[in-house]
Amino acid sequence: MHNRRAVVVGAGIAGLASAIMLSKLGWRVALLERRERLRGDNVGMVLWASGVRALRALGIDAALDAGGTPVHHFEIRTDERQVGSFSAAAVGADDGAPSVMIHNAVLYEALVSHLGRDVEVHPDTQVSRIDLVDLAAGDATRRWDADLIVAADGVDSPTRALITSGAPTVDAGVVAFRATIPAHRAPERGSEAVEIYGPDRRRFGYADLGHSGACWWATVPGGMRPESPQIQHELINRWFGDWPAPVGKFIAATRPTELTQQAVRFVWPLPAKVYHTDGDRGLVLTGDAAHGTAPVLAHGASLALEDAVTLGWALRHHPESVPDALHAYDRARAGRIRKVARLCRRAHLVASGGPGVARGILRAMPDSWLTSRAVSLADWQPPR
Repeated sequence: MHNRRAVVVGAGIAGLASAIMLSKLGWRVALLERRERLRGDNVGMVLWASGVRALRALGIDAALDAGGTPVHHFEIRTDERQVGSFSAAAVGADDGAPSVMIHNAVLYEALVSHLGRDVEVHPDTQVSRIDLVDLAAGDATRRWDADLIVAADGVDSPTRALITSGAPTVDAGVVAFRATIPAHRAPERGSEAVEIYGPDRRRFGYADLGHSGACWWATVPGGMRPESPQIQHELINRWFGDWPAPVGKFIAATRPTELTQQAVRFVWPLPAKVYHTDGDRGLVLTGDAAHGTAPVLAHGASLALEDAVTLGWALRHHPESVPDALHAYDRARAGRIRKVARLCRRAHLVASGGPGVARGILRAMPDSWLTSRAVSLADWQPPR
């Protein structure tokens, strides 16, 4: 596929990873990004073992290149006691791939640094037109012709509606607050990642980020808060400050300017189609545009990286036919995506239950069940 042209819409994790893989296969890539600068967010995130395998397939080491910190243990607690746990080693399966906590901006920089020479980056480009007949994407003044368009334009993807219907973006009914605390101010922490379920659908989690410090995340029901960062910080302290240690220490170590908030949304039902072909050209949805999952199990980044690697595999095995490659990609991904999306949605429904529902269900779950679910989330291997 040398000299083939690809357009990647969106320079998030899915878009960057797709551009890297296409460049490795000899494609000329135009990467279109609506923001003025390519940069990640100041938040921590988890990469499951599957995401670490995908990074390796892209030629990126999660620990060395992206500064990931291995998680040795995952714990689930209520605001009263620990109710479940599983070892990260079990999730890594036979190859021992770790799950890692990673700073989003550090991962982003690692991906950007691995963009090939054949990738042209066009920031400050708001894609407003996609031509499915004479395949091309563009903004108000420019047009990029393509043999393949990869739409990695996020959970609110306008491209999704061009090729399928009945796959809306759903408001999860909660807002996520996040913060990263620099290492010199971060509370003492271990190698575990912890999430605590409390009353009124509230959750609080925290984990170590190694040299990047520590991170925490919290979800509360309702919409985006319009108050100043100072008031938001006071509200978080009111909601969570009396929770079991070390929750209060994480909040106290956080400066209001380090807070971010985001309305949580996901795609449900999943799209009936994730690709469109016309002649020997095609368009495909990847990342959250194709399958933005419910938020509880934090699997979006890993799935996005898996998508990029699988797309590369399909194009490598069908070098003369984009339609055949996209069909193979869809066959390879559909079962995996459906399984993960269902698990994430079920977990969200449990977490969003009425008073005491989540805590009651969690108390009844044996560790073996939690481990088996975690393994099923992380058991993906790069196709060969």
